Amino acid sequence: MTKKHYFIALAIIVALGFVLSLVPPPQKSHAQTIVNGRKDGFNCVVAVSTATTLQAVGGACASPGTRPIYITDVEFGSSAAGSTAADSFPTLKYGTGSTCGTGTTVFWQAMITANGNIIANLTTPIKVPKSNDICWIMSTAGSKTLQIHGFYGADGE
Repeated sequence: MTKKHYFIALAIIVALGFVLSLVPPPQKSHAQTIVNGRKDGFNCVVAVSTATTLQAVGGACASPGTRPIYITDVEFGSSAAGSTAADSFPTLKYGTGSTCGTGTTVFWQAMITANGNIIANLTTPIKVPKSNDICWIMSTAGSKTLQIHGFYGADGE
């Protein structure tokens, strides 16, 4: 390659780099969907100091009606260790009714040590179908905290 060809190739590479810098970045992931001019995310927090029976998380985790809920992160802490008995370890469910009593489906669960916590940053969001509430249970007595992050899907999705 001659010196002239080298400089031409270098000029093409520089020009191509400039053109590529003008190309918009790839479309944001579904977790960053902009709805009505804002990021349509939510954060729900629950803290209790007793044994927890199945109950709705409520707040921003209540069913938005015709829109599904996508969960991207779950944080759970407890002063008590979960046991292997059903519902005595952190469990998230969805269904309809104030305690998800109809169509109840388990979608996340974990084991926990006393004075421990679990942080689940999900690579693939968990989809809670439209018209369903998020409920949780950990029947072991003790102080517990639950925090859920996510976003709402499109209307009618």
